[in-house]
Amino acid sequence: MKFIIKLIIQFCINSCIFPSKNITPKTILLIRLDAIGDYVLFRNFIQTLKTNNKYKDYKITLVGNNAWKSLAENLDNQYIDRFIWIDRHQFNKNFFYRHKKLKEISSVGYELILSPVYNREFFYADTIVKLVNSHKKIGNSGDLYNLHSWQTKTSNQYYTELSQADDNLMFEFFRNKEFFQNVLQEDIVIKKPFIDISTINSSITLPEHYIVLFLGASATFKKWSTENFITVAEFIRQEYKMDIVICGDHTEIEAAEKFNHLLTDGVLNMVGKTSLLDILTIINNAELLIANETSAPHFAVALAKPNIIVIYNGNHFGRFTPYPKELSDKYHVVYHPAIENNLTEYKTISNQYGYYSQLDINDIQVDSIIKKMTSILH
Repeated sequence: MKFIIKLIIQFCINSCIFPSKNITPKTILLIRLDAIGDYVLFRNFIQTLKTNNKYKDYKITLVGNNAWKSLAENLDNQYIDRFIWIDRHQFNKNFFYRHKKLKEISSVGYELILSPVYNREFFYADTIVKLVNSHKKIGNSGDLYNLHSWQTKTSNQYYTELSQADDNLMFEFFRNKEFFQNVLQEDIVIKKPFIDISTINSSITLPEHYIVLFLGASATFKKWSTENFITVAEFIRQEYKMDIVICGDHTEIEAAEKFNHLLTDGVLNMVGKTSLLDILTIINNAELLIANETSAPHFAVALAKPNIIVIYNGNHFGRFTPYPKELSDKYHVVYHPAIENNLTEYKTISNQYGYYSQLDINDIQVDSIIKKMTSILH
């Protein structure tokens, strides 16, 4: 019933939108509304698009998720001419906000619309594509995991062209590369994700030698327990005498307070106190990053700096984790035992956990993390 009501309201909102009839010459609308890690694996291809011979004189407008606003505006402003930011929660729940944003986006017509996301979303990017006037609208054929069959048939009609995605499992960086190669009709030489932070100025004072513990993740089932992180921190202090910097957003403040009570010496608590740009600086200067499967490991790979240990229950296996060796030889995963014991069955595991894993991340033992850390640091 809720879905039907949402669909009716969506229809009413769309009916109140009157897109611009004029198309501004040499313009591209680029739509990307997924999470921070997705952005890291996608952003380098913006430069490729902007410098392509066909589109080098085009102005690019990016409709993006405001979760990574500060990163894009600092790292990619030389390629993006205009940013339009969307709060996904508000866009989904607040229909006045939704109408306002759709009206803003559709007030300009574009020569070309690109929606590269592999897992299309009917009420997000697909709706925007439908409402904006454009000569050419290119989307990803994807695997349509997020769509009902009727939504697939409906939204396919919103596009003038669908870039055909390989049906085989593919790491997300290569999936983005596949899309842009199809669109640009040329080989792209970018071999791995990268972030240059040489122009970012950070005023954070950090220890000389430290290990980062990143407590957060986008979902509770992806978060290793605080108590386990504390035990690892105690080992680091006793064995290596190294300082520890703990990071995470405001949802991890309570977890950080446990650190303050149980481990007061040699721990710098930066939870809820940093911007994404600060996080880049912290990770870039670390000796090691230990984290759940979240944006932080993607940052670390793109920075090509510290070794990384990812604590992983198998969610999105093969798409976001593990990193292929040709992208990073510093990315180390400690898997849930059910996966660790069957790693030779890569295809079976990817089919089983490609979109969601119900494995309890806290079945991963502290000793497994310590063993992995010891093999890296010794």
